[in-house]
Amino acid sequence: MPDLPENAMRSEVAVESENAVRSEDGLPPREDSVLSVRRLAMTLTSRDGVSTEVTADVSLELGRREFVSIVGPSGSGKTTLLRAAAGLRRPTRGEVRFEGQPLADVVPGISVVFQEYNKSLFPWMSIGSNVAMGARRLPKEQRATRVEAALAEVGLTGFASRYPFELSGGMQQRAALARAMVSDPKVLMMDEPFASVDALTRGHLEDVVARLWEHSTCAALLVTHDVGEAVYLSDRVLVLSARPSRVLAEIAVGLPRPRTQRETRQTPRFAELSAEVLDYVEQAGRASGLGSPGAAPAAPG
Repeated sequence: MPDLPENAMRSEVAVESENAVRSEDGLPPREDSVLSVRRLAMTLTSRDGVSTEVTADVSLELGRREFVSIVGPSGSGKTTLLRAAAGLRRPTRGEVRFEGQPLADVVPGISVVFQEYNKSLFPWMSIGSNVAMGARRLPKEQRATRVEAALAEVGLTGFASRYPFELSGGMQQRAALARAMVSDPKVLMMDEPFASVDALTRGHLEDVVARLWEHSTCAALLVTHDVGEAVYLSDRVLVLSARPSRVLAEIAVGLPRPRTQRETRQTPRFAELSAEVLDYVEQAGRASGLGSPGAAPAAPG
């Protein structure tokens, strides 16, 4: 295995010293945990019967009101892990616990925002009706007020009667965020929610998510390929190894909040943290044979 970068080694030592008392699966005990993933393994089988071990032994804890991002090389099982943590997939081995109870199915306290906003909104429903789907378990008299407030939070006041095709991609994803947050979830999960928008819209949506999270009481779990995005939004960043994946590294961010695109991203500490996370992702990429991000593909054979 390649040597760890010096700054990555410092991070690993720091995490170990801070969490000297650990459970059998290597995680520090947490009293404030809202979501717990223990020794999770996922094996997926294709239609032609070929099995692939995607994750081998992944454990993580998500504290109340904590923001955690998951990064890793392509194919490391980030989306599969998120779906298992949301109750959308059954683990092959291991378990997921939500508020201390085993999670075997979708539950009202977890909301998920998917990558493809143009497929997650119902095209035959207005934006207001789409958002109201997230509030369908609330008493009827509360729904209209909640929907109006949720749309205001994401800057879509006045768009409740519009349909998805009448909105830009960024506005559609804001509507998806409003639908996820309208029920006041305990955990907000996001799977590459900004991958399909341009860079300027992406930065704006990052700030929308940060503001929604800061104004709520929920925890957040984000899957992203963007190292800077992970550092900008998170309290902690988890890096997955190559498939079958494990948690290769855990980096505490510690940047002051509230954060801004212009100021936070220009600080030396932001650059150091981004480089540290990227070092780990590149290490995992080399181990998987993918090489560094942006590198030319290796010649076949």
